[in-house]
Amino acid sequence: MGVLTRAAKKRRLEEEEEQGEEVEEQGEEVERRLEDHISRLLDEVLGEIVSLLPTKDGGRTQVLSSRWRPIWRAAPLNVDLDFHVGGGAAISRLLSSHHGPVRRFAVRAVHGERTDHVAVTVDGWLRSPALDNLEDLEFHLGDPTWGIPALPPPLPASARRFSSTLRAASFGGCSFPDGGAGGEIHLPLLKQLTLFKVRISERSLLALLAGGCPVLQSLLLLDIKVNLSNRVQIRSSTLRSIGVRSDYSMGRLYKLVIEDAPCLERFMFFRGNRMDISVISAPRLGVLGLLSNNLPWFSFGTTRFQLTQGSGVGCLMTTVGCNVKVLAIPYVKLNLGMAIELMKCFPNLEKLYIKTGCAEKGSVWRVKYRNLIQTLDIRLKKIVLADYRGDKSRINFVKFFISNARALESMTLELAYRDASSKWIEKQHRMMLQIRKRASRGVRFDFVSRNMSIESLSNLHANELAHDLSTTDPFERFP
Repeated sequence: MGVLTRAAKKRRLEEEEEQGEEVEEQGEEVERRLEDHISRLLDEVLGEIVSLLPTKDGGRTQVLSSRWRPIWRAAPLNVDLDFHVGGGAAISRLLSSHHGPVRRFAVRAVHGERTDHVAVTVDGWLRSPALDNLEDLEFHLGDPTWGIPALPPPLPASARRFSSTLRAASFGGCSFPDGGAGGEIHLPLLKQLTLFKVRISERSLLALLAGGCPVLQSLLLLDIKVNLSNRVQIRSSTLRSIGVRSDYSMGRLYKLVIEDAPCLERFMFFRGNRMDISVISAPRLGVLGLLSNNLPWFSFGTTRFQLTQGSGVGCLMTTVGCNVKVLAIPYVKLNLGMAIELMKCFPNLEKLYIKTGCAEKGSVWRVKYRNLIQTLDIRLKKIVLADYRGDKSRINFVKFFISNARALESMTLELAYRDASSKWIEKQHRMMLQIRKRASRGVRFDFVSRNMSIESLSNLHANELAHDLSTTDPFERFP
């Protein structure tokens, strides 16, 4: 290889500088073309783009150029802000200065705000002409101190004026009027409803679901207080999804009865107090989620089963009269007897998401369920086992399904330890492949790091799990 002379080095540097300048000019040309493309868009299209931005970012587009100022002021607006001292004036200015329609209006009181003050302010905002055709409304008036005489403020009267436009609503920190004497609430277009820390009578809630929301598809009840009875009864010909969480801060909700829900596909109980749940009629129920020891009994018609602290599952009949295909259990004691009982209670189960706890002791289950195992038709296709540690009890759990589930296609083992070595994982994987008795030869094993604990779904993704009906399996994204 020859040595470059000083003149050759100089020529190479000049060539590289020219190439760099050419690349820079090409980049500037691309930017100019991009700007030209944006400037060619119609105002209506630019308005749609701006409307998709968060409220603060949408407002900042006014500084880009003089053309953007009227676009933001006329674009469909999505207001999503926290209410705090000093912030109310900014929201008032926003509503008075913006000339376009408001699609979504969401205001949540921060901790420490006086609920009566927030209620009066929110009621005033809801009367603004800018919200005339509102489709999505969310407000939380704060967390009152429950007891006597402290009560949450009433539902703002102005919320009723959106009855002909609302498609989605979330009401929080307020009291609903008692049904009768003109107190009924009618939301004929509402498809999605969340009640968060509200106080309501059993009669009013029943009337709201049975007739006040004739096209309602998804319902989320978070820590609500049902006057006197602490019991929820649901009758709806359109509901497809129900999510419930009960917390002591609002007073314990003792019982939930799904009396008649012919379209119900999904029911989820998020972490909270013990509650008896009874499903009298829900023939299309296919997803049952986040069951735990906090559910003393779950009833389907005359069939009852229970996740118990000891043996795992108590089932009073041979099978549960339902078509549940997806089941999620955030935390139970690991017990193969429990797994067998689950298969007996849910004969059509195809997907099981489960997090295991204490290790199983002994093998009494082998004797107790020997004859039953031979007759079980396990139709599981997918198992996600969280908190996998590679101990004997969990390996036995995996082996049982590999040996008995003929339709099993995949088993995801979510590792309990983030620092598990690749050597350890390879050993576990090899152990699974060497199981001699395998009902399904094509099963795939995936060892994954902890991504989203099943336990955390109730707090972080309750809204998404209850209201997103775009998939038949709401848990497939976790992990």
